[in-house]
Amino acid sequence: MSEYLSGDQLYKFLHISKRKMKYLLENGYIPVIDTGKKTYKYRVKRCDAEKFKERMEREADFLRELRGRFGSGNSSPKATLNCAIKDNEREEFREFLTKLWSKYPDALPAKKAAELADISPQRVNELVRKGVIYGICVGNVQYLSKEQFIEYITVKCNGGKLAINFKLRNSKPPKST
Repeated sequence: MSEYLSGDQLYKFLHISKRKMKYLLENGYIPVIDTGKKTYKYRVKRCDAEKFKERMEREADFLRELRGRFGSGNSSPKATLNCAIKDNEREEFREFLTKLWSKYPDALPAKKAAELADISPQRVNELVRKGVIYGICVGNVQYLSKEQFIEYITVKCNGGKLAINFKLRNSKPPKST
């Protein structure tokens, strides 16, 4: 077996992406020899790679500051809080949304509704098109019923930012005076 690993061998050995491997090498996480070439640029001693892999497996918080940095950007770190709205919390969640969105008009622009609910505008327009939520188009702006939208979110919400905010608000200890 070779004493050194190439970059291609290293990322496969560590079970990480090429992008993450490049970052780790260029920022000194793993000792590396930079050959200066375009191809086969990196050479890493096998013993250094094995030590790094052992540390990754042994220490759960190792490289914690890099979590989510090398993803496609489509995902966010998962909340440690169980954020699904339970059936017995639906009415309270509805009141929470009604109060949270009270400053917005009853005829809510689809773009604003999507922003508030953290869903895509296309999804909101699809709900209107399918008749799930009443909507009307004025000019080139789609408006929908805020009340129906809140009802839809209350029934269909299985997590997301709204549910997390609701859960966090309800989990705060009462203030002592």
